[in-house]
Amino acid sequence: MKNIIIFFVLLIGFQFMKAQSFEKTEMYATTIDIKENGLQSPTYLVNLVRSGGLPEKLTTIAINDSEPFEDIFITTLENPGLAGISEVIKMDIESVTCCAEVVTYYFMVTDQKKLISLPELTNIYCENSDTDSQYTFPNQLFGIKNKIVQTETLYSESTEIKYVSLQQSFILNNDKIDSSKSTALTGY
Repeated sequence: MKNIIIFFVLLIGFQFMKAQSFEKTEMYATTIDIKENGLQSPTYLVNLVRSGGLPEKLTTIAINDSEPFEDIFITTLENPGLAGISEVIKMDIESVTCCAEVVTYYFMVTDQKKLISLPELTNIYCENSDTDSQYTFPNQLFGIKNKIVQTETLYSESTEIKYVSLQQSFILNNDKIDSSKSTALTGY
C-alpha cells in the first residue's frame, strides 16, 4: 500500500508535459590553456566559450591532473522550466584510468545571460556500473515543478531506467541556489 501511495504522489509532483533531454550543441565550445605547474602533468584550464563571432569566455574549470584527461562533451537543455532561466549548459569532462570518471558541471543561463552553477557531480563508470547521478529539471522526465533535483538512476542490464531516487533538491531563488528540505522522490 505504501508503494501505491508513493506512486500517486509522484504522479502529482511530476510534470509529464513535454519531457526534454539535453541535446548536443554548436553554440558553446571549449578552449584549453596549459599551465605548467612543476608536476608530472600540467594543469589544463578549460574555458567554456560561447561560439560564433568572437568567442566569449563564460567560465573556466581547472583540471589539475591532466594525464588521464580524455574528452569534453557539451550539451544544452533549452527552456528547463525554471523562471528566469533560458537554458542549462551541461559540460562533461571525462578522464580514463582503469575506469572512466566523468565530472559534470551544470550552468544555468539567466535571461540576462549570467551563469548560475550547480555543484559538480562525479560519476565513475567501470565494467559493471549501473548507476549515475545527474540533475533533473522541471521539464524533464522525473522533473518536479519549480525544483532542480539531484537524482541517482539505477539502470537494468538493458540500460533501461530501473529505479530513480532523490539525492538532494534545490530551489532557484533570485539567481541563487537554495537547498530544499521537503521533496520525496522514489520511482520504479
